[in-house]
Formats: sequence, C-alpha cells, structure tokens
Amino acid sequence: MNIPRMIVQFGIPGVTVFFLFFELIVPLILKHRPRGQMRRQAAKLFVFLMTIMLAATYPEVIHEPLTYQIRGVFGEGMFFQVDLMNFPLLILAGILWLLVGYFSREDIHYLFYTVVYLSTIGTLMAGDLLSFFLFFEIMTFTSYALMVYHRGEEQLEAGAVYIYMGIIGGLLVLAGLLLLVTYTGSLQWTHLAETISDMGFVKYLIAGFLLAGFGVKAAVMPFHFWMAPVYEKAPYAVVALSSGLLIKVGAFGMMKVLFITFSAAPAAGGPSAGLLSCLVSQRMGMGLIWLGLISMSFGALAALMQSQLKRLLAYSSISQMGYIVTGIGVASYMSYEGALGFTGSLYHMLNHAFFKTLWILVAATVYFSTKETNMYRLGSLSRKMPLTFFFALVAILGITGMPGLNGYASKTVLHHGLVQAAEQGHVSLQYAEFIFKAASVGTVTYAFKFIYHVFLKSFSTSLIEKPKYPGFMNASMAILAGLILFIGLFPGLMLDYLLVPAALSFHFDAQLIDTKIAGMHFWQWKDLSGSFLVYAAGILLLVSGLKLHLFRLKPPRWVSAEKFLYHPIIHFCDRFSRFCVRKYETPIIFGDALIYAIVLVFIMLMLILNSVAG
Repeated sequence: MNIPRMIVQFGIPGVTVFFLFFELIVPLILKHRPRGQMRRQAAKLFVFLMTIMLAATYPEVIHEPLTYQIRGVFGEGMFFQVDLMNFPLLILAGILWLLVGYFSREDIHYLFYTVVYLSTIGTLMAGDLLSFFLFFEIMTFTSYALMVYHRGEEQLEAGAVYIYMGIIGGLLVLAGLLLLVTYTGSLQWTHLAETISDMGFVKYLIAGFLLAGFGVKAAVMPFHFWMAPVYEKAPYAVVALSSGLLIKVGAFGMMKVLFITFSAAPAAGGPSAGLLSCLVSQRMGMGLIWLGLISMSFGALAALMQSQLKRLLAYSSISQMGYIVTGIGVASYMSYEGALGFTGSLYHMLNHAFFKTLWILVAATVYFSTKETNMYRLGSLSRKMPLTFFFALVAILGITGMPGLNGYASKTVLHHGLVQAAEQGHVSLQYAEFIFKAASVGTVTYAFKFIYHVFLKSFSTSLIEKPKYPGFMNASMAILAGLILFIGLFPGLMLDYLLVPAALSFHFDAQLIDTKIAGMHFWQWKDLSGSFLVYAAGILLLVSGLKLHLFRLKPPRWVSAEKFLYHPIIHFCDRFSRFCVRKYETPIIFGDALIYAIVLVFIMLMLILNSVAG
C-alpha cells in the first residue's frame, strides 16, 4: 500500500481519534488556565497535520480518487473520498482555519473551531449522500455553537437566525434524499441520470429539494436574506470562516448533484465518448444561471447602499456567490461542453476565499482599532494604518478583478464560459454577458466606496490617536495578500495543476479543455481592455454616487426580502414552537399520557428481554 492511501485509511482517522481523545482528557488532567493554551495549540497543530497529510495525497489523487470506508455503519457503511474535485477545497480549509485561528487568538472556542473544521472536511470528503447530509448538519450546528459561544445578545440573535435557516436547508436536503432513495434505492454519489429520467415530475422534485437546500447554505437568491442579519451580529472570526468556505459547501453540494448524480457520464476515469446529457440537468443549469446572475446583481446593488461594514461584506458575499452559481449553471447547461463553467466556478471558489477572508480581516482590524462599524464615521486611516490600507487594497483589487491579482483569472474563465453559453445556447443568454459586466461594475463601485470612506476621506474627529492593535494580526493578512498576488501573477499554475485535471475527471470534452483552458493566455487585449472598461465605469459610478448622495438612499420597504421572507419565517417558527408547547407538551407532561407512555415503554422492554432470553 502506498503512502497516500495509508494516509487516508490510517493517518487521518488516527490523528482525528487521538486529537478528540486529547480534548476530552485535558480538562480532566489540568484544572487551571494552561489547559486553554494547550487546547489552542493542539487545535492548530491538528489542523496543520491534517492539511499536510491531505496535501501529501496529491501524487495519488492526480491519477485516481482515494477512498476510505467505515463498514457496518447505517447498513452499507460510510464512504469517504479524496478526489480532484474536493482536494483544492480540503487544502483551502486548512489554510483558512490556520490563518483565522491565528488572527483571532482569544475570541473563538477552539473545540468548536476544530469540530467545525472536522465536519467541513467530512462533508467535502463524503462519498455518499447520507454521509454528506450528516456532516452537513454537524457543520451547521457546530458553527452555530462557535457563533454563540460568548452568549452576547447580538451573537444569540445571529445564531437564532443562522440555526433556523440551517435547519430549513437541512430539511430540504433530507426531503430530496428520501425521495431519491425511495425511487432509486441508492444514496451513493453515482450517476443516476438515466434512471431518474424515467421518473416524470419526481425527478424535478428531487433536484429541486437538493438544490434549494444547498442554495440556503450558499445564500443564493431567493434564500439570501439570512446572511446580512447574521453577519452583522456574528463574531468576525465566524464571518471569515463562513464567507471563506462554509457557504461554499452549499455550492459544492450543487456541483456534486449536477455533475455526478444527474450526469449521464462517469465521474472518474476520463471523459465519456457519449454526448447524451440529462435533460433535468440542463433545465436546472438554465435556472441556476439566472439565479446566479440575479444574485450577483442584487448583492452588488445592496452592497452599494450599506453603511455598516459587516452588512456590506454580507451582500458582497451574496454577489460573489452569484458568480460561482452562474458558473455551475453554465457547466450544467452546456453539459459535455461545460468545462469552462465548471473550471471557472471552482477557481472562483478558491480565489474568493482568499480575497474575501483578507477583506474581512481588514474590517476586523479596523473595528478592533476604532470600535466603529459605520463606514461614514471613519476616514483618514490610510495615514494611521498604512499596512492595513495596503492589505485592503490587495483584497479590493482582487475582488474587483484587477489584472495581476487572483480575481481577474477566475472571472476571466467564468466570462469565457458565459460567452460560450450565450453563443451556443438559448437566445435569452445573450443578455447574460451584459448583466455579468454590470454586476462587475457594481463590485468595483462598492469595493472602492469602502476604500474611500474608511481610508481616504478626511474625517478624524474621533481618531486623534494612532490606532493600536496586536501586531500578530498582520501575519495572517500578509499571507493572504501574498497568495492573492502569487495566484494573480501566475494564474496558470493552479489552473493546470488542479483545475484542468479536475475537469478531465468528469464528462467534459477533453479537446475543449485542451484548447481553451489548459495553458490559457490570460493577458489577451480583449480580456484586459474589458477589465479596464469595467474599472472606468465603476469609478465613474462611484464619483457620481458620492456627489449626488445616491448611496445613502434607502430602498422602499416593499422591496425588502427581510420583510417578506426573513421576518415571517422567524415569526412563524416562534409561534409554531409556542403552540406545540402549549397545545401538546404541557398536557402530556401533566396528564395521564405520561403514565401511559412509561407503562408502554416498560412493557416493550419486557417483551424484548423475553424474546432475547427465549
């Protein structure tokens, strides 16, 4: 057995069991403060070792997936797999957890921090839908615990919204799983397109439930409304982990459903020679394209109207997830020729994690230094926090797609995929490129609005002294800035060594991958000029908006998703839970039903013991 397979089958489970045992033993052995420091160091060491071990599997994963099975669990067992699709995200998880953990040394609970990491990589590695669902739910509940650990009023309010929406998303996924296993008898990530195609309307219910459940987690419209209230009140560390990776697990679930379960071609072993694609996948792909375009446009417009740092970051994430979902939709819609959409969406997942996490850490540094969350009350920080200003510029230029930074590379691939779909697909997609560029203009505008209000404008009445914050915060931001610059200057490295092999492991056209993606030339004048025009339009819109005070306008309440979706859902859940308690729980506790239930359980236990003894 080679080393990568030994790592997956013995190393990762062994290190995980040892760490969990250590976390349980430390509180019993140490009764004083050093146990907190030991837990913190052990958590970081655990994430570091897991990342190193996962990275060491690359020589084997590049040829074929590595699988691991826990037999005897849930009948058929639980399956885990490291493949070319989840490998980049597994490494990304380790990088983000280490950097965010180092940045936020004292304000996160390291047991929850580590369990969220474990459940995240468990979700990414899950080789069957049941394992995926279980780890998906564990990730939701443990990230909720991480969010409300300090039990502040704002954290508890944010946690309530987060857990409501997490449960709703989980129930939607569960409904899809139950229908899938009922009609197919399988919960494996396997190709069921030909089987599902004969199910009639049920196939749309299955796909709809699964995609809607994952869409809630990914904050795609119309399931986006939870993100702004949650991000506004959640700790910065949780916001960074959520925006960096957790919401992308929902998009990853969409990719698994559309590119494996609803795909007519094998997921591994090279592209298929057949051109047949599943009709439901194409239709879902068209729907996702437009949901993605609407999300990126609405998120950019809403971000323009924000004054609070965290709400701006939340709507920015909604917009950027729109780019990712649009790429997934393009790949699904184009089927055999959808490699550009698949590659662009996976590339943007990775790039967004780096520049958005850096932006959130910059915002956290500004808040720790000024205790201010309103951008309009800030200003002149470029002189007082020059290094933070540099990191902010790197993050902003990355998210807006400046040539030479990482966002330009992934947005270029996504743009090429959307143009291909417009040329070969439905006539309505001819308008998609315009919406894509308009959303990109909006991204430039709201990103530079942040730079202007926080760092450049003259306003320093409450910031007479130079802000002070721990120097170790700069280390995490410096590493992220370095990654953004490195990927941006050498965009072909990640493309050729990670993303092209991942695309080739699916059913996409190998010739198209070889001619249009592998060795892609990112510095063509058409792409560069398009980027510069977007910047010019975005800056012009920014100047006009500042002069005319357009960004301080508040939209009418009737267009608020929070009014028509968020508040009614919260109100319904609260009233329903109270109704159940008043109508059923209280009478049962104080009535004869409790005695009846106890007697019934006792009789059943006696019957079971008697049958066993017999």
